[in-house]
Amino acid sequence: MQANIDETRNEAIAELKSALSELESGEELSHFVGGHGIMSRLFEFTWSEPALEIDFRLPYARVLADEESQKEDDAEICAALRMAQLLLMVENLKDTSSEGLHARVWANEDGVGYSISDKDRNDVDFGDDWSGLVHRLEDALPEGAEQLSIIWP
Repeated sequence: MQANIDETRNEAIAELKSALSELESGEELSHFVGGHGIMSRLFEFTWSEPALEIDFRLPYARVLADEESQKEDDAEICAALRMAQLLLMVENLKDTSSEGLHARVWANEDGVGYSISDKDRNDVDFGDDWSGLVHRLEDALPEGAEQLSIIWP
């Protein structure tokens, strides 16, 4: 069972890296794009397992938006792609994914946030930005793991 989860995580990380590469090189994003129309396309990435839930839904390629807004959208998506990679790279979130704890991380047009809850779904840590979560994740990365910079615009 754990081998399947690890394999699925590795596949998702590879897709996230590919999407990040596309976006950073100025190419059109071909991974994780949903929605339709000229103003309702979205970057969508979701993940669910017992200790981790990710729900990212951010505007993408809004044709009628000004250039500055489009750049901000792309920057937010890049940060979300890095965060998703980091979350999936950390095998156990040191003091978060231990017995019974669950991490939930989200990003949408209204902002970002995270919560970590115990087995009874009581929050033990939460925030309306990712700074606390990033520090927790950095401490939990396995030795020799790739380092990622996550800066929310």
